[in-house]
Amino acid sequence: MGQITSGYNYDNTGKVLAQGTGDNRNYRYYQTQLYFGDTWKVTPNLTLSYGVNYQIFSVPYEVNGLESVEPLTFNQYFSARVTQSAAGKTGDAAVPLIAYVLGGKANNGPGLYQPSYKDIAPRFAFAYSPGFDRKTVFNGGAGIVYDRTVINAVQYQQDQHSYLFQQQKTTPYGVSGNPASSLKNDPRLGPNNALPPGVVPAAPKPPYQPFVSGGSPFGLQNGSAFNTIIDPALKTPYSIGFNAGVQHEFPAQFIMKISYVGRLGRRLLGQADANQIVDFADPASGQLLSTAFANMTTQLRAGGNSAKLPAQPWFEHLFIPGFGASQGYPNNTSYLADNLGGIPSNGDFADFVQAISSGIPSNVGMAAQFSENTFYTNKGFSSYNGLLTTLQKNFSHGLQFDVNYTWAHSIDNVSLIANSSAAGGYGFICDVQRPRTCRGSSDFDVTHYITGDFTYSLPFGRGRAYGSDIPFWLKEIVGGWDVSGITQWHSGQAFGTNSNAFVAGYSNDAPAIFNGDRVGVQAHVHKTSSGQVNLFSDPVRAQNAFTGPVGFTIGSRNNLRGPKFYNQNFGLAKTFPLVSDRVNLKFRADAFNALNHPNFALPSAISESWDIAGGTFGQLTSIDANSSYRVMQFALRLEF
Repeated sequence: MGQITSGYNYDNTGKVLAQGTGDNRNYRYYQTQLYFGDTWKVTPNLTLSYGVNYQIFSVPYEVNGLESVEPLTFNQYFSARVTQSAAGKTGDAAVPLIAYVLGGKANNGPGLYQPSYKDIAPRFAFAYSPGFDRKTVFNGGAGIVYDRTVINAVQYQQDQHSYLFQQQKTTPYGVSGNPASSLKNDPRLGPNNALPPGVVPAAPKPPYQPFVSGGSPFGLQNGSAFNTIIDPALKTPYSIGFNAGVQHEFPAQFIMKISYVGRLGRRLLGQADANQIVDFADPASGQLLSTAFANMTTQLRAGGNSAKLPAQPWFEHLFIPGFGASQGYPNNTSYLADNLGGIPSNGDFADFVQAISSGIPSNVGMAAQFSENTFYTNKGFSSYNGLLTTLQKNFSHGLQFDVNYTWAHSIDNVSLIANSSAAGGYGFICDVQRPRTCRGSSDFDVTHYITGDFTYSLPFGRGRAYGSDIPFWLKEIVGGWDVSGITQWHSGQAFGTNSNAFVAGYSNDAPAIFNGDRVGVQAHVHKTSSGQVNLFSDPVRAQNAFTGPVGFTIGSRNNLRGPKFYNQNFGLAKTFPLVSDRVNLKFRADAFNALNHPNFALPSAISESWDIAGGTFGQLTSIDANSSYRVMQFALRLEF
C-alpha cells in the first residue's frame, strides 16, 4: 500500500467513531395543526364555507448533537459583500468569514432556523344557484396554504456539509524517488484484506472556518470549494390560491363548467449563491469590472485579436500591474484574453473572475472563502393562472363523454424541487441582485391541454335500440359491443438554452440572448440527414438565433417550446351471456397509443442539447415518460 485516504466521522465531543460504523443521524421535530371550519347555508340558494388553519412546525434537530450551523443569514452576508464592494474595500478581512459552530437542542446551540408562530391560513368559499335558474351554479373561493416540504429539504441539506463531524486524511507511505525501498517496506494488506491504520486527524474545533488558513480564505482560488447552508432566516413557504367558476346543465344531459384557477407562491425555497459576482469599480479609473469584461467579450466576438486587445483600465490596475507586459503582451487585457481559452468570448463571467482571483486583491468580484456558497432561502416566487373548461355528457342513449380544455401559464424564478440540490449549472436563482432576471415560464409550463374520453354502447342487440328481434346467433355476433377511447394532446413544454457561460455565479449556466428569430426556433420535429431526431427544422439557424451573455446581461429563461404531445387510446368490449344473466363471458381489447405516434421528451439539459456552443443543439434522444410505443392488450373474464 503506497498511500491510504481515509474518511473519519466524529461525535459532537470530537471523539472519532470506529471505521466502518457509519454516521447515523436521528432528527426530531413536532408538527401541530389546528383547523376550525364551518358551512353556513345563508339562503336556499347561497352556501358559504369558511375556516382557518393554524400550524406550528418545530425546527428539526439531531438528537445526538451531530448538527452544525453558522449564524449569518443570506441577507446579512450578501449585504456585507455589496457594502464592501461599493466602498472599494479589499483584503482577507473585507468580507465576514463564515464559521460553523455546534447547533441544535442537543448542543444547547442555535437551531437551523427560527420556528414560525404566525402560520395562520384562512380560507373562504361560496356556491350560489340563482332562483331564476336552478341549473346554474356560481362558485368561488380563496385561501392560504403553508408548505411542509421545507422539513425534508433542510434535513437532507444539513447533512451535506458537516465540517465539524467529518474529516478526510491521506497517509503516504514509502520513500519518494526510491521504489525499491518503498516496495520492500510499505505496509501490506492484513488478514481479510484489512488496511493498515492511517493517521487519525484531530476533529475540527468550533468555530470552524472552512477553506481558511491562517486567517486567509482560499476557496475561490481552489475552484472546488462548494458549500451549502440553511439560511438561519428561513421561513415556511406558502401559497395563495383563488378560484371562480360557473356550471350549467343543458338539455340532453350536457353539463358545461368554466373555471378560473390562480395560485401565487410566496417565500418559496430557492437556492441562491451568496458568492455570486458583485460589481467592483476600479478606484483609479472608475471603470466597473462588468464593463471591462463586457468590452473584452464584445471585442473578441467581433473578431478582435485576443493577443492585441485595447487595454481595459480595470484589468491594468487591479490585475497584477505590468504582468501582461512581462509576458510579452501589450497589456494585461490582451494577456488575459489570450490565456483563458474560450471563457472571455463565451461571456463566462464567473469562471473568468475565479480564474483571475490569484492575481487580483482578495474579495474582489467574488468572495474569497468559497467557490460557490449556496444558501437555502425564501427567494423563490411563482404565479399560476389557468382557465379550465369542461363539457360533460352524462350517460344517455348509450353515450357518455367528457371534453376538457385548459389554458394555463405558470411563471416563476426557479422551478427546482425543494429537496434537490442545484447542480451542473441548473437550479439556482440566477441573480439575487436582479431577481426579475430569472423570471420566466416554469420548467413544467404547458400552455394548452386537451383531454377527452368517451364510452359508446353500439345500438345493436338485446335491450338496445336495434336488432332485439334478430336471431340469437346473430345477436351474439353483432350485439352488445361497447367502444371507448381516451384522447390526450398538449402543446410543447417550456425549456431554455445554456450558453456554457456562468453568470452571475460560479455554478449558474446562463441562458443565451435571443435575437428574435421566432421562425427559426419554432418546433418542427424531424429526422436529420445524419439520422438524428431534432426539434428544429433547421438546427443551425436555431442555434444561430442565440448569442452568449455579455457582462451581467443574459438571455430570457425558458423561452423555447418542446415537441407537442398526442396520444390516443381505444377500447372494445363485449359481454357474452352463457347462462341467462348469471354466467357471462366478458371480452375486452385495448390499444394504448393506438396510432403508434412517437412523443419525444425535451432535449436534455445535461447534454449539449440546450447548449448554443454544443454540437447537438435541439437534439431529441428519448421518449416522453408519459408515452410509449403501441401496446395491445386482450382479456377474457368469466363472471358468475
